[in-house]
Amino acid sequence: MPRKILLILIVFAIIFALIPIKVHAAGITVTINGQNVVFEQKPIVKDNTTLVPMRAFFEALGAKVDWDWRTKTVTAVRDGISIQLVIGQKIAKINGENYELAVAPQVIDGYTYVPLRFVGEALGDEVVYDNGHIIINSIFSISNITSEKDLYILIKNALENTEEEITFTPGDSYNSLIRKDNSSDEIFSRISDIVELVLSHHPEVGYIKEWTVSVNSYNNVIKKISVKFGYIYPRSEVKKMKDEVNTKAKEIIEQIIKPGMSDIDKAKAIHDYIIKNTKYDYENWLNNTIPPESYTAYGVLIKGMGVCQGYTAAFNLLAQLAGIDSLGVSGTGLNYGVPMPHAWNMVRIDGKISYIDVTWDDPVPDQGDNVIYGYFNITEEQLAKDHSWDKEKFSGKYFDYK
Repeated sequence: MPRKILLILIVFAIIFALIPIKVHAAGITVTINGQNVVFEQKPIVKDNTTLVPMRAFFEALGAKVDWDWRTKTVTAVRDGISIQLVIGQKIAKINGENYELAVAPQVIDGYTYVPLRFVGEALGDEVVYDNGHIIINSIFSISNITSEKDLYILIKNALENTEEEITFTPGDSYNSLIRKDNSSDEIFSRISDIVELVLSHHPEVGYIKEWTVSVNSYNNVIKKISVKFGYIYPRSEVKKMKDEVNTKAKEIIEQIIKPGMSDIDKAKAIHDYIIKNTKYDYENWLNNTIPPESYTAYGVLIKGMGVCQGYTAAFNLLAQLAGIDSLGVSGTGLNYGVPMPHAWNMVRIDGKISYIDVTWDDPVPDQGDNVIYGYFNITEEQLAKDHSWDKEKFSGKYFDYK
């Protein structure tokens, strides 16, 4: 090759090397939590990976951002999740663990760009691509759960407020507890066990018929868990039912609780009121046609009709208003020698735990004001003669899960 031609080719090669490689700047739109987000520096697609301006994106997601110019490291923190990205490197860190990136963070036209999907999912957010439109559902306001007690209280409060869904991030200690065998089924089972426990302890808040558990994870690390509740009636109707029964419960307490009463006298007054004003829903029980409200405090206190779960819920609600510690217990009771599903109350009075089964103290068929006290304020040993239950799930520690 002539020397002159070779020199020309070298010059062209040098010039080409100095020209920045253009990446595809697509007409991408981004929505975060239902709000359209417009970045001053437009999102860019490179090697089928969407890159976004670093600081603007992290701040839109509610993350705190730190930039170390000496190491060219970006650190973002939100809800206990820490992400570290280094310019030009395809290895990122999430809470100290290494993850490989498809495209490295890089400086383009003087601005630092980071991979959108990796960042969003690393924070536990949902990232959905839809024909050039990116939808991100951010969860930076969710609860961080570090123990069974935390989750128990979160679920209980959500049901008290008739919430449709809860979302939380499991802390490291609780994360390891709920996934001992590292399977999704185990996670679903453990979360469902807590929901069932709350509903058993607090039937007064349990106007739900079903729930679903979903898990969002990234590279085998759980980022968030959601529990969605399905109520027995539309939520607006359930809220009205709760308002009505809460108003009624307060009226009952004003009527039956007198100044100077001891806690045991208060418990007796509540026990007697429920029995005198409620009929066991025996016909529907026989025909297997029990309506949903018969399982609730609403059925007992408003309609005057219920089954054991409703009696238990009503006692819980009234006891709490009277300042008495009370929890529901689910187990079985012997019905003519045959174990049948049943519910009753465990109370803590003067520091001592005893049991009250209002349902079994209410004669069937109904006998008006006739009240039985065979299952009022009895010991565990006495109750265990014809009742069975998991004593670990229904232990005194749960009185303090508030």
